[in-house]
Amino acid sequence: MIQRERGWAFDQEYIDLWEAHKTDHGIYFINKVSNAYREEEPPEFRGGIIADTMGLGKTLTMIALVAADLDTPTERILHISSCLQSVPEVGTTLIIIPPPFSAELKGHRSAQKSPLYSVQWKRIILDEAHFIRNANSTMAKAVCALSASSRWAVTGTPVQNRLTDLASLLKFIRASPYNDIKQFETDISSLWKSGEDEEAARRLQYLSACLLLRRAKGAIDLPSKTDLLCPVDFAPEERTAYEALRQKAIHSIDEAVSGFHLGPGANVYANALQRIESLRIFCDLGLQYNARHEPKKDHEWPRIAQQAFNSRRGMEAIVCTECSLSFDFTESLLDESGPSNSGHQFSSCMRFICSECTRKFNRDRRKMECGHKPACPVASVSTGSDAFEEIPDTLSATPTSLTKLSSKVDALIADLNSLPLDTKCVVFSTWRLTLDLVKAGLDRNSIPNVRFDGQVPQNERGGVVTRFRTDPTVRVMLLTLSCGAVGLTLTAASRAYLMEPHWNPTLEEQALARTHRLGQTKPVTTVRLYMRDSFEEEVIKVQRTKKQLANVLLLPHDGGSGGDNLETLQGLRSLL
Repeated sequence: MIQRERGWAFDQEYIDLWEAHKTDHGIYFINKVSNAYREEEPPEFRGGIIADTMGLGKTLTMIALVAADLDTPTERILHISSCLQSVPEVGTTLIIIPPPFSAELKGHRSAQKSPLYSVQWKRIILDEAHFIRNANSTMAKAVCALSASSRWAVTGTPVQNRLTDLASLLKFIRASPYNDIKQFETDISSLWKSGEDEEAARRLQYLSACLLLRRAKGAIDLPSKTDLLCPVDFAPEERTAYEALRQKAIHSIDEAVSGFHLGPGANVYANALQRIESLRIFCDLGLQYNARHEPKKDHEWPRIAQQAFNSRRGMEAIVCTECSLSFDFTESLLDESGPSNSGHQFSSCMRFICSECTRKFNRDRRKMECGHKPACPVASVSTGSDAFEEIPDTLSATPTSLTKLSSKVDALIADLNSLPLDTKCVVFSTWRLTLDLVKAGLDRNSIPNVRFDGQVPQNERGGVVTRFRTDPTVRVMLLTLSCGAVGLTLTAASRAYLMEPHWNPTLEEQALARTHRLGQTKPVTTVRLYMRDSFEEEVIKVQRTKKQLANVLLLPHDGGSGGDNLETLQGLRSLL
C-alpha cells in the first residue's frame, strides 16, 4: 500500500497500469490494459482497492497504513493538482462510512460549507466501498467530490452483480483513464458485449492485478470452513400445494407476457412477481403458507406496491426513470429507516421515480406519468431494509395453529438437535415470518434463542449480541439478512444456516461470513437449505452466473446488465 501511494510505477518497478518509453523524440506512455498510448503523462494516481475476503481484517490493514504515517510525518511530499491550489492541505486521513456521509452532504446547501470539502485530505479511506457502485447515486457523487492525495476503496465484494460495480470504484480512486466510466466501457465492457470474452477477461484481470490488493483466507491462520448445500424434500401434501402454486405462477407470467404490449391495466406484471414470491415463501413455510389469500388486484395497488417493489429490487437494481439513479437491496443495508428511504413512487407498470425527483415534481406541480392510457396507479414505497423483511400482507401476519412445522424448518430443527449443546448457531432468513416459524420450532424443542431483526430497537441490538455471545444457555440467534449481512461479528457461533437462497449471492456470503473471520477459534460450517425440485433451485442457478463475473475479476488474487421487464418475465418463465 505504501508503494501504491508513491504514484505510478512508469519504470515498471512493479506491475502497473502505465509504462513510460523514452525515444529520441521524447517520452510516451502506454496503457498496459488497452495498449493505447499518449504523449502526456497520465494524471497522478495514489491508492487502490483493498478487497480482502470478508473477515480477514481489512480494518486492521487500513489502521496499519495510517499508523505508518507516524514514521515519516513530514517527509512525504504530496501532489496537489493545479485546480486545487487554493484548497489547504491537511496531513490527516479521512475515514468514511457511507450512509452518514451522504447525509453530511445533504445537510449543507453547498459543499464548500462542509468542513469535509474545505480541505485536501492526505488520504481518504472509503469503508464498505461497494455502496457507491451506483455512480449516479448521491452517495457516490458526494464521496467522489472530496479532495485527497491518496484514495482507498475497501470492500470484500468489488463486483456484486455487474461490471459497472467496479467502474464506480475506479471513478472514486481516480485511476486514469478508468476514472471515466465511458473509457471503462470502451476498453473492457464493450468487448464482452461483442463476444471477445478472452481479451475482455485478460484486460480485466490485468487491471485488477494493478489496482486491487487482495489476500485469500489461506493467507492467515483461520479455522477451516465447510460449506454445505442441503436439499430438503417436500412432504407429499406440501408438494401438492406447491405444484398448485407453481401452475398459478406460470399462468400469471403467461398472462403478463401475452398482454404486456397491450397495457398494464390489470397489474399483470406485479401479480406475476407476487406469484414468484409466493413460491419462495412457500418453500420456507410449507402448509403454514396461507394460500387462501390471493394476490390483490389493481384497484388495491397501494397495498401490494411495496411487495412488488421488494420483489423487483431483490432480482436486480431498480432505476429511476427520471434521473437514472438505481436502487437495490444491498445499498440500503447500512441505512436506517428515515425520510431518505421513503417518498419514492412506484407504478403498477414498474415505473420508478426516486424521492428527490418526486419532490421536484411536487415543486413544479407535475405528476408522475407512465405514458399509458389510462395512467397506471402509483403508490409510495420505501427503500429501507425494514420494509424488505416484510412478506406480502396477503399472507397471515404470523403462523397460527402450529400443528405441523414445514419440512424445511423440521430439517433445521433436526440438524440443531444433532449438535453438541455448546455449539452456538445463527439462522438467517429474508423474512421475519420465516423466523417466526423457526422460533416456534425452537421453543417447541426447548432450544433457547435470541432474535435480531428490523423490529428490534437500535438501543437494544448490542444487548442481544452480547447475550448471545456470553450466555452459555443461548444456543441460537435468529437474524434477518437485512440486519445480519453487514457490521456484525458473530464469532461466538461456529455454525450458520441460510433458510432460503437469495438472488444476490454476495448478500448471502456477507451474512454467512459473520462467523468466519478474525477472532474465530473453531471450525465453521455454513448450511444453505433449499427445497428439492422447487423454484429455489433456479435461484441458485442465477447465483452461479453472478459469481462467475466476480471470479473473473478476482482470479489473479484468489488463484451483465439487467434486461427490461419483458425480458425479465420471460426469464422467470423459463426458470419455472
